[in-house]
Amino acid sequence: MNLLLSPILLGVFTLFYLFLAMRIGYLRGSPVMKLIFKMDEKVPPEKLDRNIRAHGNFSEYVPMFFLLLLVLELNESTSFILLLTASVAFSYGRLAHAICFAFFDYNPFLRISGMIATYSGLALLALQCILSYEM
Repeated sequence: MNLLLSPILLGVFTLFYLFLAMRIGYLRGSPVMKLIFKMDEKVPPEKLDRNIRAHGNFSEYVPMFFLLLLVLELNESTSFILLLTASVAFSYGRLAHAICFAFFDYNPFLRISGMIATYSGLALLALQCILSYEM
């Protein structure tokens, strides 16, 4: 058993998840974040809402992807190229979508391409899970 993608991607996505969580704390004016970062301005509610949504959306899709990826890696019957392709697509999708919501008021390219890539990566792994099942 050789897990090549799951540990690396899980580590990268966990760090990005923590970044999104800390960003919300910063935007809310957390006393801990005020010790680390200087905050002089009031954050508009819309900006806080978009960042909360970026964090929530990230946390909704990433666990399902990693469950699919881990099952397929442990199964050892799926080609590495397929797993890598799905992982790259999904990774771009989640990062583009989160960056869109956290840092832009409006960016249709990042939002739409991010969701298409997310859905593509998930669908590819989901179909592979179904097709690799042996009775």
